[in-house]
Amino acid sequence: MLDFMEYCLRRYYAQSNFSPEGQYSALLLDSRRILEFRVPSTFSVTLGKSISPELKGTYTVGIPNVRSVGFLFTSVPMDLPKMGLGDETGMDDMRLFGNAGNVGPKDMQPTENASMSKEKAYLLYGRLFEDFRLEALYSKALSRRTHFVTAGTNSWDTRKHGSSSSINAQLMHATPNYSTEVSYTTDEHVIGLSGLQRFGGSNWAAGGELYYTAKERSGGLSFAARYKSQVDNTKTVLAVVSNPMMGQLSASYTTTVAPNLTMSTRYDFNVYSYEADLAVGVEYAPKEQRQLVKGRISLSQGMAVKLEGQYKRAMFSIGLMTEFLRNPRRSVGVELQIS
Repeated sequence: MLDFMEYCLRRYYAQSNFSPEGQYSALLLDSRRILEFRVPSTFSVTLGKSISPELKGTYTVGIPNVRSVGFLFTSVPMDLPKMGLGDETGMDDMRLFGNAGNVGPKDMQPTENASMSKEKAYLLYGRLFEDFRLEALYSKALSRRTHFVTAGTNSWDTRKHGSSSSINAQLMHATPNYSTEVSYTTDEHVIGLSGLQRFGGSNWAAGGELYYTAKERSGGLSFAARYKSQVDNTKTVLAVVSNPMMGQLSASYTTTVAPNLTMSTRYDFNVYSYEADLAVGVEYAPKEQRQLVKGRISLSQGMAVKLEGQYKRAMFSIGLMTEFLRNPRRSVGVELQIS
């Protein structure tokens, strides 16, 4: 299930005539949507509302001790149709504090008056949690093809695990045939440069990434290639990623095996440690029912199942996760969202 604020961010990108899905960091979206989907681990209820064409708000309350309030402002009016389960398809990786992903389905195209001031449009987002932890995001369209995004989190209690403060920044440039991205994160002080080339007249795309970690005074690089085709309602995606310095190799295959049923497999192998992992996942979306079922199993990550449904403007998500360890971590969660 897509978070209300994430949905607003995707609408903003769509109406700004910018599609971050062509970036190197989004090369594996198809397999990640099925093999790395988020599973709810608590009980929470979220209310999202469009206060005005420029201002959106959200409030979340949950168990145990989950409360937050957030606001999102755009410099230009933003059309916000009713969110549906299909809006999640192919875009799970584009989180407010992660790599930008696919802008979305065809119904998320910019309106006729979207081109006037959208080239210089900007977005501001902030969310405050009950422990006074703050997360924020700023996105600015520098031109029709170039966007700057910076996001950060701030925690007052650094003793909690995973509560350290950090800032991420991305400068993305996209054209029909190639895209480039420069990124920096204060966590480990990592600087990255990536590019992706799409070969016209074919279904192939290839790219690479260079990064340098100032804290460890070391660097690295990775290469990737992807084949993607879609004939009628059948989609096939084959991707290979290699990090030669770390000795890591990953290959994934995603395809439509039956109407409304998609399956993905991924094999990871390290040539230095000989560690390997095999993951298999499925996604089933009945055409006539407002439901979505996902399941995955991995030798290293365990098993996870998620059921999503929708009734009018209310959406729910039920998830179960367990690991294959001697002392496995298990979780069950339910999320309800009304927008």
